[in-house]
Amino acid sequence: MGKGTTLKNGAAAGIKFVDIFPKCQNKFHRLILIMLVSLFFTGTAQLNARAEFSYYKYYFKEMQPLELDLSRIAVLERNVRAGQSRFVKFGIFDEDIEPRTHKGWSVAKTPIGVRTAEEVEELVASMSRERAADFVSPVFFGEGGGHVIFNNEIFVGFYEGVNMETAESIIGEAEAGTLLDRDYSNMAGVYRLRSQSRNGFEVLRTANDLAERPEVKFAEPDGIFSGQGEFTPNDPCFPECWGIHNTGQGGGTVDIDMDGPEGWDVTTGDPCVTVVIFDCGVDQSHPDIHQIPGKDFTGEGGGGGPVKSNDDHGTAVAGCVSAIIDNGLGTVGIAPDCQIFSARVYSTLPNGNWDGEASDMVDALAWAVSIGAKVTNNSNTYFSTWAIIAQKYADTRTNGIIHFASAGNQRTNKIGWPASLPSVNAVTAINRYGYLWFQGPGVGSNWGSGLAFSAPGQDIWTTDRSGGMGYNLGDYHLGTGTSYASPYAAGVAALVLSCSPSLSPEQVEKRMQKGCDDLGTKGHDVFYGWGLVNAYKSLYGTYYVDDNAPGDPGQGDPTVSDPNEDGSSDHPFDAIQEAIDLICGPGLVIVRDGTYTGTGNKNIDFSGKAITLKSENGADVTIIGGSEYYCGWFYHLQRHQESRGRHSMRFEQ
Repeated sequence: MGKGTTLKNGAAAGIKFVDIFPKCQNKFHRLILIMLVSLFFTGTAQLNARAEFSYYKYYFKEMQPLELDLSRIAVLERNVRAGQSRFVKFGIFDEDIEPRTHKGWSVAKTPIGVRTAEEVEELVASMSRERAADFVSPVFFGEGGGHVIFNNEIFVGFYEGVNMETAESIIGEAEAGTLLDRDYSNMAGVYRLRSQSRNGFEVLRTANDLAERPEVKFAEPDGIFSGQGEFTPNDPCFPECWGIHNTGQGGGTVDIDMDGPEGWDVTTGDPCVTVVIFDCGVDQSHPDIHQIPGKDFTGEGGGGGPVKSNDDHGTAVAGCVSAIIDNGLGTVGIAPDCQIFSARVYSTLPNGNWDGEASDMVDALAWAVSIGAKVTNNSNTYFSTWAIIAQKYADTRTNGIIHFASAGNQRTNKIGWPASLPSVNAVTAINRYGYLWFQGPGVGSNWGSGLAFSAPGQDIWTTDRSGGMGYNLGDYHLGTGTSYASPYAAGVAALVLSCSPSLSPEQVEKRMQKGCDDLGTKGHDVFYGWGLVNAYKSLYGTYYVDDNAPGDPGQGDPTVSDPNEDGSSDHPFDAIQEAIDLICGPGLVIVRDGTYTGTGNKNIDFSGKAITLKSENGADVTIIGGSEYYCGWFYHLQRHQESRGRHSMRFEQ
């Protein structure tokens, strides 16, 4: 059902409301009839929606239109045959074929006589029937002018509760293809299939039929899609990192920065905390990037490094995280003693955009889990959306990885994808004055609903491919865009995890949200998210404890929490230990009036942290221990004291 069906409207279908409804005197019967008619028109509206466009795919249950490119088709040849006779029979000559960067794919111009969708379908069908190539696909336009090409593999994800027997029965009924994987990439209820068809139109229709089943959460073909790195190169002559420490250089506003030096007094990062950079490769031998050898998922053998002459973007992104500190070279990242892994998942095209494949990105996310990565960054915007990638992002977050991505450089109020996913933190770029970066019409920081953070993104001094292979002849680059803001935010998360490696993604986000410098309207807003990420304030925090807070559903019970608790004055923690555990470096814990007993309020463990613990209104009204006989303080780095009875809150380590 790749094409829509035009239906007649309700009146033409013979429904006469005036004649029917007055005859239904019974209110129950009347209600049932209204519901049936409503259901009819809901179904009709869905089918009419299909009639508005000829081709579509599903993103979960959302039907997304696909615009067919009449000028091109895509062919997969695993063993390319030399000579002028490859597709001459179909009116396609070798000079009409442009090899792509991806695994044996090429894009071919359609013959002069092919001008309609029906003619493109017939061309693809005839080439498939005669096995002219291993697979033939239509080319669809993606958002932003990119392209989408489908292959012969299909991902199918079922809702929780659908058992394996039912799921595989549905797959069998659809004749969708050979089963390659159950629980693909460790995602429960997700299958990977290989269609026997060589025709991309047919594979798309099969996937759409499956997606329309009520038991199916998503179904889509695997495919190649394009996107772009979110950067705008600039003149490489400004070697000052204002985003890390803004002294007013370049006329900027003093202290509009991430308080890098202040944060480094707490930690410069832990080499065991790793950040995966999803991009076109990172220069594996760069002298100023703290990294571990990466991996290439495109099949081009890059080993995590660049392959194409213009695979430059990833190296510039990586430097924002882990350019080495205090080594007498170029620049420095915000988390210089953390390490990055490069996951090469894109292959850059001559126009600066890139090609990628959905399954490559899924495999890279799975690899991030397998190597114990804590943080990922994706400074790219995709021109199409993929349910399988969205599902894997969500699963890996559940497994403890916090994700960041650039919001986009189109100067619109729509966050790019995958940054807009709920499992990913979208980051936009500000300039040295503390405002959103804008360069001109259609070029500047994206903003909008779902934005998480802001970070420096204009005139950012970072690493470049060494040996004159990158944006410039040297090893460093001055760039602009949300591509640089996102890894800065990811680096701040890596610093937090360097001090508190057991924190969950949600806890890291709370730390960063609380530590932000608010730039827009008070609190979260659509222009700056929670504000400008701040390394020092994310490491050093002031947290409140109050188990009798008015908004707490379990007043007096530390096991029952305010669902919005984040340690703020409005939503304090229930127990002292909660606040201490969340603090990375130096911090202040303010305990409000009350008697604190039980879990989290005795045998308090400071884990060697320089924390000031004090009462809000004095020792007479703030008691730790109460009737508990033993109440201890544990310092680790200084001394161990265990005492009995009541403790006032006049205490400072």
